[in-house]
Amino acid sequence: MDYTKVYPVEIMEGFTESGSCMLMLMEPGSNRYIPIMIGEHEAQAIILAQEQTDTKRPMTHQLIHNIMDSFALELKLVTIDKFEEGIFYASLHMTDGILEKRVDSRTSDAVVLAIMHGCDIEMENSTLEDTAIERDSLEHGYQQKEDLREASLEELRQQLEEAEANEEYELAAELQLKIDQWTKE
Repeated sequence: MDYTKVYPVEIMEGFTESGSCMLMLMEPGSNRYIPIMIGEHEAQAIILAQEQTDTKRPMTHQLIHNIMDSFALELKLVTIDKFEEGIFYASLHMTDGILEKRVDSRTSDAVVLAIMHGCDIEMENSTLEDTAIERDSLEHGYQQKEDLREASLEELRQQLEEAEANEEYELAAELQLKIDQWTKE
């Protein structure tokens, strides 16, 4: 498979009632962007990493970064390998200096770690071709592709599962209402 380097360039807010955001990756040397629907918390983590903002206590991504540093693990590359059923799939390419491993990751988490570790992000070329949009389409009222809508719906379902698992029933009820609204449209 062939890959092209991409860069995180922007977080756009307010794409759904659930507060989902859009991470915009840019293909260098072109006017094409790759929109990736992410949650509000993931967007915040990316912004904190880009701005190199310290928090009083380590956030999850900072904790992972600290663990990697403590065990001399190097993040060599992040790849976005495919887009299937509205979900982008990413991998962390890591080494301890002896072994190299590829670790499955959510794309938003992989982007945060790539920013923190200063490593490249590459996207598989056919995935790039299938998901890239022209910047002009954003400036002229870009409407979400159906796959991106489904990605947001899948994210809501995952949040619902987490809320139920954590016995956060009020949050679960709110999430269920949002899912019901999405599926009625």
